[in-house]
Amino acid sequence: MHGYYWGYRGIPRTGAFSWLNYSDSPLGLYLMIGFMALVTLAVVLLIVSTRKRHRQIFEETEAMVIIKRRYAKGELTIEDFQRMKKDLQ
Repeated sequence: MHGYYWGYRGIPRTGAFSWLNYSDSPLGLYLMIGFMALVTLAVVLLIVSTRKRHRQIFEETEAMVIIKRRYAKGELTIEDFQRMKKDLQ
């Protein structure tokens, strides 16, 4: 039972967080794998939310371009253009 109580090079592990020592503890490996999985999940969720937000901004900009083109062609009155522009913002 050397590795369960005794730490690195025979020095006993002490302190409140000694059970988190992933190199010596039987649960430590699983705790470290779980922590890395949580960090990976957080990064993936951050990337997905950022891409979704960017896509929404692009779609709003594209809609504004369409409204401006329709106004330039004369399909929309100034009141319609201003109302649609306000709706998009």
